[in-house]
Amino acid sequence: MMGGADLLSRLVCYPSCDSSLTFGGNMHVLITTDGSDVSIEAAQKGIKLLNPTKITLLTVADTSVANDSGAGGFAGNLLSPTESLNARNAILDEGRGELADTGSSLGVDPNIVEHKVVEGSAGIMICLVAKQISPDVVVVGSHGRGWFKRVVIGSVSEYVSRHCVAPVLVVRHGDAAETAAEADSTEADTGTDTQ
Repeated sequence: MMGGADLLSRLVCYPSCDSSLTFGGNMHVLITTDGSDVSIEAAQKGIKLLNPTKITLLTVADTSVANDSGAGGFAGNLLSPTESLNARNAILDEGRGELADTGSSLGVDPNIVEHKVVEGSAGIMICLVAKQISPDVVVVGSHGRGWFKRVVIGSVSEYVSRHCVAPVLVVRHGDAAETAAEADSTEADTGTDTQ
């Protein structure tokens, strides 16, 4: 297990990093989740490493689909205003469920956890919330996608690490040695670079 000083040196800090960051004690951590195994694992590892006294669990709901009532190139709306509102509410309910699932898996006192659902683009909203609440660290999960997918679809963790005002801890999915072995195996099998 890595100690606090080792972890601090591995934090991705853009644009600046406060070197007075302390581990344990009176730490406020913003943990992002989409309810996936990757984000739940990142939350659990972040808590284990940082031992926070206050946690804000954040999920970002993409309600743009519910708002596209006039899109699609068809004459007339695809969704009525009522259908659009119902779709938005269903997406927000799903976000609240993601927070509940992640929160129940953390093994911490629920009194130190605040749940927050916001609407918008994940990377942008994570950075905005971090600016508003000023956490000591933001924890995000990484799917460890290959370079092609990162180029084509981008990466929330990459965006947050580059634009967030707070230090960012990016937790890769799975055991690091296992992930590296899988990448080497995939690279050998396909002849391509998966990093």
